[in-house]
Amino acid sequence: MLYPVVQTHRLNLDFSLVCAPDADITICSSDGVLFKLHRKNLELHSDIFANAANTTRPENGDEIVHLSERSDVLDLLFQYMYRQRQPDLQPVEFEVCTRLAEAAEKYLVYSAAPAAQLRLRASVEKHPLEVLHYAARHNYSDLATESARLSMGVPVANAVRILAPDTLMKWVR
Repeated sequence: MLYPVVQTHRLNLDFSLVCAPDADITICSSDGVLFKLHRKNLELHSDIFANAANTTRPENGDEIVHLSERSDVLDLLFQYMYRQRQPDLQPVEFEVCTRLAEAAEKYLVYSAAPAAQLRLRASVEKHPLEVLHYAARHNYSDLATESARLSMGVPVANAVRILAPDTLMKWVR
């Protein structure tokens, strides 16, 4: 069964309950949206969910797993865990793509990470510090080098606000 695609993050509509009729796990986003999904898909496409396979069991009843990400990010992330056409990230806001890239790294969703990185790379001229922050956190040296080069001339106050202290020190040097 395909994941029920909700594109509300692109259409600015109210989020609706995403519900697979034969779901065996419910995920709750930080903004309260419930995702009824298939445990097997999460385990197959995420090292973190695979390692947590025995922490939540169907026999525990209607247990809800709470995640710290917003529903717009989880909606995209979960789409990468189902056999279907993957979402086009070009029309998705940069901030959402940044949070998607972080979530893909956090949950080790290898199918989502490259797509999110491509979208960040395409935005590096407009958002060099944000891309540098992501690239430095996750050891993507080529992307970090490119974004650092493009961020030269950006006010230090902006860098202080965005970059982690260790990255900021390297950037200043």
